[in-house]
Amino acid sequence: MNIKALAKEHPESREVLRKLESLLKKHRPGSVITPKELARNVPVDAKALSDALTLLIDAGVLRQVYKVTTPSGVLTEEEFDDPRQIPEQLSDMWEHHFDTAESDIVPVFKRVA
Repeated sequence: MNIKALAKEHPESREVLRKLESLLKKHRPGSVITPKELARNVPVDAKALSDALTLLIDAGVLRQVYKVTTPSGVLTEEEFDDPRQIPEQLSDMWEHHFDTAESDIVPVFKRVA
């Protein structure tokens, strides 16, 4: 389903969906959108953003996955469908192992279509 059709079906989310559509045009399928990027590029109230993201997930445009911050503060390449799947240790980009219990789990949105 395209976003314009989704906005017609859900007029209460039209404005937020248009802003998200603009952001999604900058992302190829398979890329992820972080909460920080959403906050910077889609300045709307949290409930409206959450509702619109849920619509995009339900429509198969986005998929929510989880990443882990490394000790240096960047997100790992690995992504997980469920935070309970995150192992006790992961490697950063330099193949240094770190304990995930000491790291933040970040929900991100992966562009599917």
